[in-house]
Amino acid sequence: MFLTKERIRLYLGGLLLLQILLCVRLYPFAREGKSDFRTFYTAGHMLRTGDPLYNYRAELSAQSALVSPNLYALPFMSPPFTALVFVPLSLGSYWSGYLLFFALNLCFAALAASILRPHLGSLHARWRPLTLLLFLSFMPLGIALTLGQLSIILLFLYCATFAAIQSEKPFLAGIFLSLALIKFQIALPVALLFLLWRQWQFIAGFLTGASVLTLISVLITGPTAFATYLRSLLFMSHASSSAAGDSRYGIFPEQMPNLYGLVHTISHGATWGLTLTILCSLVVILWAATRKPSLPLALLAGLLVSYHLYLYDLTLLLLPISLVFNRNTESAQPGREKSALYASLFFVLASLWGSAIRFDYHYLVAIPVAILFASFSTSTPQPSAWHPAPQ
Repeated sequence: MFLTKERIRLYLGGLLLLQILLCVRLYPFAREGKSDFRTFYTAGHMLRTGDPLYNYRAELSAQSALVSPNLYALPFMSPPFTALVFVPLSLGSYWSGYLLFFALNLCFAALAASILRPHLGSLHARWRPLTLLLFLSFMPLGIALTLGQLSIILLFLYCATFAAIQSEKPFLAGIFLSLALIKFQIALPVALLFLLWRQWQFIAGFLTGASVLTLISVLITGPTAFATYLRSLLFMSHASSSAAGDSRYGIFPEQMPNLYGLVHTISHGATWGLTLTILCSLVVILWAATRKPSLPLALLAGLLVSYHLYLYDLTLLLLPISLVFNRNTESAQPGREKSALYASLFFVLASLWGSAIRFDYHYLVAIPVAILFASFSTSTPQPSAWHPAPQ
């Protein structure tokens, strides 16, 4: 068997060491206020003090005054309800808020591992700390942790969604997915697949949660500002085609490990590249729609077709990859051994890519993610461990 206890300890121990080294390397950037947390911290402060969200000049002024001076702002692009999470964190200084959010993210990582543990019985039986160590040694999680990103909260929400599905609570699972709309570019393709799979109770839960969150967002910003926010998303995406837009809005397609980043970079932003991205995304969604309903598969598809994605967002791959590892330890069948070996290689690739490869080449990570999606969608998983209950 590939995942022997000795190999696991050596393997994950080495990756955890790389993880720690990367966090130490990124620490000075966070200390100087150059982390992504600056945008969430200032959004919480602006909401608390009544300053308008999604106003570029106001964001630039707030970030320069509250965090550190900069020529450009790092715009807050999450839905308005997300800013509510950061209102308490904005009561103190940027650094105290950053440290508190760092600790909260560690808690969310532990909670995500705890939620998945009942579904990872073979891994837990092999070695009790394995599930948590598996999570903490995955490089994208370390990047999200150090930058102060939302990806670990998302991992918790997707794990909660998976657990609710396995407990035959599809409506509750849909509610959890609606909370993942803090990064709607991933959650919406997932919801679309569950719609195509005709999982009506799940969709009912998702629409209920999404409606409540939309109402909260409109109450926070007002109808006019909320409409401005929706228009600004399209404007920022269009602006990213120029170098000035990259710097102004912090959108760098060559750093995106998804279909958009891969095709946009190869095509140098040509029109045919956008057309090819749309076609490839349709193929991914339609292919996944022909498979049996599966949240891990839908999540892989959502990551690939998302319009806005960075390496730290691949933290969400911990859900399907940990299930692959667990499935391998249950049986030594050749197909399962192969999938576990590939997942292991992906772990190493993510670690090396995150610590040693230039940001401008992160778009190439879309290729192994696509291979992981293809191998996952063509495998024959156990219904009790992979699929939602019939509705």
